[in-house]
Amino acid sequence: MTTTPPQPSATDTGERVQAVDEHGERVQHMFSDIAHGYDRANRIMSLGTDVRWRRQAVSDLLPPALAAAAQAAGRRARLLDLCAGTLDSTIEIHRRFPEADIIAGDFSIGMLETGRAKLRGLAAERITTRDMDAHSLPEDDRDLDGIFCAFGVRNLSEVERATAEMARCLRPGGRLTVLEFFRPEGLVTRVVHTLHNRTVLPLVGWASTGNLGAYRYLPRSIGEFLSVADYRALLERHGFVDVTCTRLTLGIASIVRATRGPTEAA
Repeated sequence: MTTTPPQPSATDTGERVQAVDEHGERVQHMFSDIAHGYDRANRIMSLGTDVRWRRQAVSDLLPPALAAAAQAAGRRARLLDLCAGTLDSTIEIHRRFPEADIIAGDFSIGMLETGRAKLRGLAAERITTRDMDAHSLPEDDRDLDGIFCAFGVRNLSEVERATAEMARCLRPGGRLTVLEFFRPEGLVTRVVHTLHNRTVLPLVGWASTGNLGAYRYLPRSIGEFLSVADYRALLERHGFVDVTCTRLTLGIASIVRATRGPTEAA
């Protein structure tokens, strides 16, 4: 049984938009400020495992059946890298699916500008970068074959609203893949998270970017975010099916994959 996601009423829409703007502006400025050292900090803090995590996460973003359907319709598959940041995931997606058209969207211009330099030598006609708000995606209904988001959902002002947007833009059968630091639940994972987030993350983040506040915010955002179980329930409320989770490196990070279920209009 497919449930219809709740829609904001006319009276609460303005309040929701204002909350998104206030939180979003702070996060936007923060990421633009740390963009110059963001990749270096990630490599050091994860000992390079973030590269392997991304590669594993994007490996099946475009299932063969969807690729074949796009080809049969005489079009290229369309994939969105949401909260694309400095475009590490975008490049990995392009390497894995070179025939697909890829849109890389982020609302931090600083992050996108840092990432664009990495695109030299790649098939530029296949990759489009756009200033983009996840809460109001500039894509048509049921127009995307896949959406990927690495370490971005946790920073959204309105996860529910952004999830509804992803569901709207995906074709029935389209794939959503989210690589994220979800709120840890197991004892071992909580201990590892706490030690890493209180010591390694702020020190390396400050040394790499000069912004200690940003790397104090990031651990807090993990503790205040959803657990995997909570996120699974949210996806199912918005019409996603076949939701699975792969835990990485003692559960420090997780890959959540889901398929857009059938829609009434499909």
